Amino acid sequence: MLARITLLTLLFTTLGCGPGRTTFARYPASAPAFDRAASDPKALEIADRVLAAAGGQDKWNAAKQIRWSVSVTTGKASPPVTFEEAWDRWNGRHYNRLHSAAGDVVVMRSLYEAGGTAFGEVGHNRQTIGTADSERAMTNARERWALDTTTLFLPFLLEAPGTKLELVGEAAGEAGQPPLDELKVTFDPKDPTRTSTYHVMVNRGTNQIERIEIVKAGDPDSKRLGYHVATWVDAGGMKLGTVYQNIGFADEVITFSGLAVAAEADEALFVPVVQ
Repeated sequence: MLARITLLTLLFTTLGCGPGRTTFARYPASAPAFDRAASDPKALEIADRVLAAAGGQDKWNAAKQIRWSVSVTTGKASPPVTFEEAWDRWNGRHYNRLHSAAGDVVVMRSLYEAGGTAFGEVGHNRQTIGTADSERAMTNARERWALDTTTLFLPFLLEAPGTKLELVGEAAGEAGQPPLDELKVTFDPKDPTRTSTYHVMVNRGTNQIERIEIVKAGDPDSKRLGYHVATWVDAGGMKLGTVYQNIGFADEVITFSGLAVAAEADEALFVPVVQ
């Protein structure tokens, strides 16, 4: 049994790494670098300022793994939904732990290749879950990762390989504040993990993202999910917005906390369950 656990751990740890890889794991056929020529020069100028204000590319490159907690409120009558996440950027893995009164649901998965596991945990006792529940947990984790990592780390994703930037123009500021610069951000169509289009509203004074509006794949541009961004914190030298207030549904607030940046992945988060 010990030999089996060790073998499974090794297989899951190396999943998606490839022999001799010296760069961050990315999806198949990913562009090797951000192509500045593919974006609007004026949009690039704004993106450069946003990236610098958030800490710069060097800080982003140093973050091999990032962990955080999330609380999502949907109204005073409902308790917040809370969970923990980790993004192993170097190896392309995701850890998600959803908390509930009955116990936790944990997902460990590869971002760009098949593989992963889902299980329940009550106290320190791990429990297997059925196929339908496992698939549902995997789906929820994929959706959570796409929204959370894109909103939280958007300043750095503006110049990620495969990203394309367009300057839309001026967007209205809030409550009589100066206008904002609106960028349209589309990710590489070969990337199956980021399929939504993001409209980013940038404060000209702070060079920080003040508002984001999301258009899901297949929806018209007029159908957007919008959030105000607030409460910026420092994490590993990166300045990140951690409170997202839903513009159309005032009761929904997404709050990120406990951000921790590491230069190496925590392998203990990705030990598979032997069933």
